[in-house]
Amino acid sequence: MSEEDRARLYSWLCEQTDEPLAEYLMSCLAPAPLLDLVTKDFLRSELEKYPTKDEVAARFAAFGDRMEAKFDQLAVQRDADRREFAAQREADRAELAVQREADRAEFAAQREADRAEVKNQCRWGLWCRS
Repeated sequence: MSEEDRARLYSWLCEQTDEPLAEYLMSCLAPAPLLDLVTKDFLRSELEKYPTKDEVAARFAAFGDRMEAKFDQLAVQRDADRREFAAQREADRAELAVQREADRAEFAAQREADRAEVKNQCRWGLWCRS
């Protein structure tokens, strides 16, 4: 409301009621400088800078679709990693089984060599069981 409008309203209120009541009513109306008022055209031009509700909804939908695609890619990658790790685990188990058998054979050969040596020592009387 411009100052001119406020002055006209105040004088009308004074005619209709008494001056204290007119002053009270005018104090209830917040004064706004004319420079702070916004025109509809200015408001429209400012609002055009921001996306509409439909545009925001479309962006969120596109974002959701991208996130879903990323989650699908992660699931595929996770499954591939699981298969790869399972294959590696089986390969490691097979390698360890071969190593275990080699160790058993080596320890059995060492045990037989130790028994033969003990037997040989008993034959010469160096060491025997009682």
